[in-house]
Amino acid sequence: MTQIKTCLIIPCYNEATRIQSTAFTSALQADLGLQYIFVNDGSKDNTLSVLEDYRNALNPIDKSRVHIISYNQNKGKSHAVLTGLQMAHNAISNDQIETKTDGLEVIGFDQLSADYLGFWDADLATPLSEIQWFYQFSANSPEKPAMLIGSRVARLGANIERTLFRHYSGRLFATLISQGLGWKVHDTQCGAKLMNPSIVPICFNKPFKTSWLFDVEMLLRLQLHFGKPAEKMVLEVPMRVWKDVKGSKIGWGDFIKVPYQIWKVFNAYKQK
Repeated sequence: MTQIKTCLIIPCYNEATRIQSTAFTSALQADLGLQYIFVNDGSKDNTLSVLEDYRNALNPIDKSRVHIISYNQNKGKSHAVLTGLQMAHNAISNDQIETKTDGLEVIGFDQLSADYLGFWDADLATPLSEIQWFYQFSANSPEKPAMLIGSRVARLGANIERTLFRHYSGRLFATLISQGLGWKVHDTQCGAKLMNPSIVPICFNKPFKTSWLFDVEMLLRLQLHFGKPAEKMVLEVPMRVWKDVKGSKIGWGDFIKVPYQIWKVFNAYKQK
């Protein structure tokens, strides 16, 4: 398989003690087409200094493939992903990168190129080795998907470790979201997604209405733009490995609010 250049947005909020430097470096060295954009989402701890120390400790070649965005006020995962993808898209399109926002710091971006953009959880619940599995799986698809989304399907041969909360909240999400979209989707909330850069201006053109349901909004924007064909543009990739990492910021209180929050999102995106 021809080497595919991948640039991942890694949203980080108070991740100073959880950044797995060795794992990130090993993946860089195993995949020469891989780049990272770490987005420090207004962390209250020393996440930024940890990221800077990590980048500065790399050899020059690896260092050139690690980029950092940082801003002072915490704005949520959706904003971190949106900011990272917008700036990555501008960089690979040779457009000017916007750095005038107050408190915004940008490090790197001088040698950024990518065939696919995406985002990945900083805790590496999905190992970085799964990136190549995404491409292998999609290569066997009769369609040419514009977006690949990880799906945590428990099945023989897969190592999917989910808490009871994750399992039941995931099934509720899937049922409600499939009904709203009009096409079946098993898992919208897995924090591992890759996409063709061409759809970034469609799915990430403006701020999201929610922080932890922005994945659903992303699919709704795709559907509103392309209509029924959007269903064929998204491919769910059954994960081979996924491990629930302690420190989830969503709990049972959020689970209770899920039906209303999903209704609110779908209602906001109804075509006028």
